Amino acid sequence: MSKLQRVEALMGKPIQWPIARDAVRLIATEEDCRLAPYLCAAGVWTCGWGETAGVIPGKRWSQDFADQRFQASLREYAATVEGMLKVPATDEQMGALVSLAYNIGLGALRKSTVLRLHNAGDTAGAARAFGLWNKAKVNGQLTPLAGLTARRAAEAALYLRQDPEAPSERSVQAVAPESSLAVSPIAQGGAVTAGAGALALVGEAKEALGPVGEVTAQAKSIVIGTLG
Repeated sequence: MSKLQRVEALMGKPIQWPIARDAVRLIATEEDCRLAPYLCAAGVWTCGWGETAGVIPGKRWSQDFADQRFQASLREYAATVEGMLKVPATDEQMGALVSLAYNIGLGALRKSTVLRLHNAGDTAGAARAFGLWNKAKVNGQLTPLAGLTARRAAEAALYLRQDPEAPSERSVQAVAPESSLAVSPIAQGGAVTAGAGALALVGEAKEALGPVGEVTAQAKSIVIGTLG
């Protein structure tokens, strides 16, 4: 079964998701599901849809158990993210914020420019700030990754979307790197891997926000494919 088929099978189940379905699909597509425990790039045992808690080496999960764990994790993430908000979020905004947190960690989201600008009521600024989290350390060097850039663009597009029945037509720009450092076991175990060595999802110090160019055509095509 391909990753697309695994995601479609998940979305076809009668599961009550705590966030928008488009956000669930985005996260599931990025993380993918593996039923046999494996060591992620950070050396952490991982299983299911990027889960690390309670994973026992050598003990496989059933698909139903992996899906239930995913639902429970999203519920916990959504509750924690909601507690961080000073300004109410739409379903799409909440889904995008949970997707970001699932990848970079709740602690990183709490300190992020994305959350600060959302709570300041600056929707456009918060959407741009998703692009701050597109770098990883590859063999000790901060490197923008196409996969992270595309995921951030997809999250920002979802964040900006007002009508859940209509795709966003607003452009998202890549911006300067985030000011705080963060390590994401989920990212390392799922979307962020490399044969050359372990990757740590990070942000790079920068005081001022500002657009530095539009998202690549590749990223835009992934956004359309993810949210369409």
